[in-house]
Amino acid sequence: MDDAAWVERDGVRALEVTPADRLRNETDPRVFDEAWRRVVKAVPEADSPGMRDQFVCHATFAADKDSWFLEPERPAVGYWKTVRAGCNPGDVLDVG
Repeated sequence: MDDAAWVERDGVRALEVTPADRLRNETDPRVFDEAWRRVVKAVPEADSPGMRDQFVCHATFAADKDSWFLEPERPAVGYWKTVRAGCNPGDVLDVG
């Protein structure tokens, strides 16, 4: 991870994660685990239900996006339901 910070997008609080180049080209779950630990170390409040699933989903399926936006308001539905929802489960509007 290069950077992670809280932002507000259309009234929704989101953690904006800017992934490091290494993470963008990775498929090893251990690397995702280490990257998530770094996010939580930098932003402890990020460690809430569903956020890790959103993070891994973005790392796996949206690695080419400039930034990943993880919203704690999204429901924790499990990894595979998060994937089926395009990394954005629930009713929170994805504005990016």
